[in-house]
Amino acid sequence: MDKEKTPNPWLSDIEDLIEEYDALLSYPNTKYPYVFVYGGWMFYDLRDQIHELGLDDHPEVKKLDRQLLKKVLEWVAPDDYKAKRKYPDMWWHHLEEIKRGTYPREKLPEHLRDLLS
Repeated sequence: MDKEKTPNPWLSDIEDLIEEYDALLSYPNTKYPYVFVYGGWMFYDLRDQIHELGLDDHPEVKKLDRQLLKKVLEWVAPDDYKAKRKYPDMWWHHLEEIKRGTYPREKLPEHLRDLLS
């Protein structure tokens, strides 16, 4: 995003965060999606920042959350060895439990629940 063209710098920060989330999920990969290996800790930090800005219900964030959860269900949960758990109760800090099927479905946001069998 070109911050000079955006009249509201706060808006450009929001757009930048969403673009970073999209880029992390879209990053080319060979064996595993990038978000699951070296970039895993970046995912947790980025998703926490999105939450802090109150963007959990932003349409683009919901779309990206769905993409992430589909990848988790297909592959593995992102590596969280460096993740700081600012919001340990939030669903994105329980991806391994979601993958195993032990995370309560009702704790997921409504837009993600249909992805679980």
